[in-house]
Amino acid sequence: MTIPWRRLAALGWVALLVLLIVGPWLLPGYFFGTDFPGPRHFAFPDAPASYAGLQLTLAVVALVLPGDIVGKLLIFGTLFTAGMTAYQAVPMRGFIPRAAASLVYLVNPFVYDRLAYGQIGVLAGYAVLPWVALSIRDLLQEPMVKRALIVSMALVVVSILDIHMGLIAALLVTSLVLGDVLTQGSNLIHVARLCKSLIVSGGLAVGLSAYWVIPLLRGIGAQARTVQSIGEGDLSAFAAVSDPNVGLLPNVLGLYGFWAEETGRFVSMKQFVPEWPALLLAFLGLSVIGAAVAWRADTSISGASHRAWVLGLIMASIVAGVLEVGISDPHTAPLVRWLDVVFPLYRGMRDSSKWAGVLALAYSQLIPFGAVGLADWLRSRQMAARPREFVGIIAASVALALPLYYGNGLLYGMHGQIQTSSYPAGWYAADHALAADPHPGKSLFLPWHGYLALSFVRNANRVVASPAPMFFSVPVVASQDLEVPGVAPPHNDPDQTTVARLVAAGGEANWSLPLAERNIKYVLVARELDWRSYDYLAAQPGLALVGDYGSILVYRNQQWH
Repeated sequence: MTIPWRRLAALGWVALLVLLIVGPWLLPGYFFGTDFPGPRHFAFPDAPASYAGLQLTLAVVALVLPGDIVGKLLIFGTLFTAGMTAYQAVPMRGFIPRAAASLVYLVNPFVYDRLAYGQIGVLAGYAVLPWVALSIRDLLQEPMVKRALIVSMALVVVSILDIHMGLIAALLVTSLVLGDVLTQGSNLIHVARLCKSLIVSGGLAVGLSAYWVIPLLRGIGAQARTVQSIGEGDLSAFAAVSDPNVGLLPNVLGLYGFWAEETGRFVSMKQFVPEWPALLLAFLGLSVIGAAVAWRADTSISGASHRAWVLGLIMASIVAGVLEVGISDPHTAPLVRWLDVVFPLYRGMRDSSKWAGVLALAYSQLIPFGAVGLADWLRSRQMAARPREFVGIIAASVALALPLYYGNGLLYGMHGQIQTSSYPAGWYAADHALAADPHPGKSLFLPWHGYLALSFVRNANRVVASPAPMFFSVPVVASQDLEVPGVAPPHNDPDQTTVARLVAAGGEANWSLPLAERNIKYVLVARELDWRSYDYLAAQPGLALVGDYGSILVYRNQQWH
């Protein structure tokens, strides 16, 4: 079967964009992001959770491929999916409008921030949002069982990839459905058929997600414990942030505002685009023009009106923008606090900047309309034939160049900020020794920090989450304390509270017996950060140094039985 040239053009274009981003990461080594600490092992799920499906897929792939390759495939596949779904979702013919849509959606500050911070699951859910939008648009145009099933599959998949993006997808679906009803409300037959299809979609999506929805609602499992532990301090710590020059709203509209921008753990993309406010005005202008052009257009490529699509995207963007601003503004803070009280599960959405995914989708779908509409308007002016020919070329160039420059911080491996890295040989040697123990119990990893700067990470910012649990072949206890001001350390995990208490006491405490009670047989001390502060372990009764592998020390807990 031959592949149409249009599909080849789409695949080639998106592949080129992805290659411009990930090219340097094709070199050997692991990808380290702040929350993506170079996984070497991908474990199978051990409890019901929304992300269990993703865990299972990665674990199966890791049976045949090395961990560094699996991690890169996840990242590359996520970026490629984001570009392709945005390309396909635009209800316009022509390569340039669709290419511009993929560029806007893939190369922007939202993707930059999340990639820099290693939030690959968030990006994976973001990558399929256009598919959710496209599937519901197809259903709205012609309600039928087959299309209802596709919508349910899209909702299930996005929730597996990232539960918060599942909530965002629900808002998107609701807004698009409401937009369709408002624009076609007089067609009662259509509305009746649509209701039946939506019941099928919603029922199937909930049914297929019951394995994690029911435990979450009952307060069982890791995800439920996370939601229960979130307090006011979390909401403040992870709230959207303002730009010191232009304020909060432009920052949010510009797809910035991610709380981690103020941590100093990565370079803000604004350093690569100092003129970003002016470019944002151009984005907003093209989006407004695009919305007007699409609203006035008679039909889309499938023969249906654009109006429901435009209205739905606008409504979703307004709601998402309000929720993203959240507690960062006194006008919207009461709404978010009310949601937290009335819908306790909404507290899980503490990182409000994830709502920016809706804004990025709206930009990607409206800006192409705006560029085409502006070009058509210029052609309609009284001008000679040859200048008219150049209008299309200029419009196409601007439609592609503008978003490419706006998001250029992503290019070339984020301008070298993230580089592939290799674990020290000593870590592999220590792991070999631990794996050779037929009864290894659990191992404690020190230094006791949830995030720490590692000397072997070659990124511009070397601070990453503790990589030990996903590197070693035995169960590892590592700190889960985010060490973010206002966010309490884990208090519902006995391993975490026990070790935190021992670390606080230092050499004054007897470590061996409490560790043995937690089934901890080995203590690993990586020669990183403040490792010297654990020198007292050498004099601890019941702990014996059994291996010095240069980059890491291994102690045996002689109280373990």
